[in-house]
Amino acid sequence: MTTKIIGNQIDASTRAIVTALQITEQLNLPNLNQTQIDALGTPAFGTLVYNTTEDEAQIYKQDAQAGNPGWDSVGGGGPSLGEGSIIRTNGTTISENITIGPNANGGVEFTNGFSAAPITIANGYTVTIESGATWTLIGADEDLSAYRYYNNAAVNQHLRMVAGSTFEFGQTKERVISFSKSSVATVDHSQANVFLTENPTNYNGNFIINFNNVPAVAGFVYTAQVIIRQINGTGTISGVRVNGNTAITNYSANLTVGAGYDVINYFMYLDGSSWKVFGTQVQYADNA
Repeated sequence: MTTKIIGNQIDASTRAIVTALQITEQLNLPNLNQTQIDALGTPAFGTLVYNTTEDEAQIYKQDAQAGNPGWDSVGGGGPSLGEGSIIRTNGTTISENITIGPNANGGVEFTNGFSAAPITIANGYTVTIESGATWTLIGADEDLSAYRYYNNAAVNQHLRMVAGSTFEFGQTKERVISFSKSSVATVDHSQANVFLTENPTNYNGNFIINFNNVPAVAGFVYTAQVIIRQINGTGTISGVRVNGNTAITNYSANLTVGAGYDVINYFMYLDGSSWKVFGTQVQYADNA
């Protein structure tokens, strides 16, 4: 049996069951804002609407998130630019509660997440990282204090890390910044972690290196490398400060002054209220 629908013979109060439907031009979904969609309550799974608030087509699914029914974006590929989605993009603010991990989301494919930084977690919202899960921010944003890190604390905003989870930054490059030697040479750790001096001011003697703008966040280790080219006067590092505060510093061997490049590698971490810094030195001949 063949049934034909002509013009407006089906009014708004009528529901039609169609076994098969072939569309040769276009399908117009109902345009509903978020309030109207919420008013639908619990529609049948597979219901399609166009959400004018979110500017996207949505489908009601049995497993929209964490095994619970709800609305999900049709396609779900996320924003992108260029042919074949050559550039993937994401926004700058998180204004919802998100849990990263397989337990909350019902699948191992939700274990590792990544985003392009910088990202702000709005007040009143939390990104939770489950034990064994990882969230990596790709980019140069290393201001961990902006995420208000709490170690497994039951807070209702910003970042919550369950014991055994990982939150880290993935950098695509290392930046080198040159500095001049002086009695106290301050370098900006938020801008780079490799620092080079060729002593343009002809300073002669040892000096203190002060790593400024290091996030005062416990539970993380920060690295830095200082390259001293021994020209226009000699000298090496006599002390280390972090954010202007004298750090407890240990070296694998006492620092010495070479005839070329002295390269000192540091890693530092906050122990209570004190910074602890460890360093090793490698010397290279100046073949320039």
